[in-house]
Amino acid sequence: MQKRRTAMLDSFIDPEDERRIHRLYALYCHFFAHGEPEEWVSIFTPDGVFAKLSASQGGLGTSAQTVEGHAALLEMTKGRREMFQGQVRHQQTDIVILPGADADSAVGHSLILVTDWRSGQGRLAALGSCKSEFKRIAAGWRFQRIELTALPKPNAQAGTAERTAQA
Repeated sequence: MQKRRTAMLDSFIDPEDERRIHRLYALYCHFFAHGEPEEWVSIFTPDGVFAKLSASQGGLGTSAQTVEGHAALLEMTKGRREMFQGQVRHQQTDIVILPGADADSAVGHSLILVTDWRSGQGRLAALGSCKSEFKRIAAGWRFQRIELTALPKPNAQAGTAERTAQA
């Protein structure tokens, strides 16, 4: 934990690269919210991966899944557009961007908040964390991999059940 904390405090990438990666996070949310699947897919590398590591607990209707490549990402996003009806919003906050393995890669950590407005009154539908890997390609910075973990984490639920049973 100390090593990660030190890296998050003291490791930086070029400010212009960081600005461009921050823009990717914003576009991720905007394109998804406004039902623009082709544009959303364009912010991933051709072999990009979307991995939702745990099912949402807030009734969004989404399950854990891993999708790889533009064609599969496009199919998933079109399905979500139909499911969400333009009434679900994603926000990525508390973004920290760290250097990757080389000058053309970076790693991002953020928190994610999802609200659902499909039934009229908006409600908090999911909270979680996000780890992203970015790659600079000819077209610029793109998501290479994004991993979302919704709260509560699956192993946290098991730990809570064990603690309750022991009490």
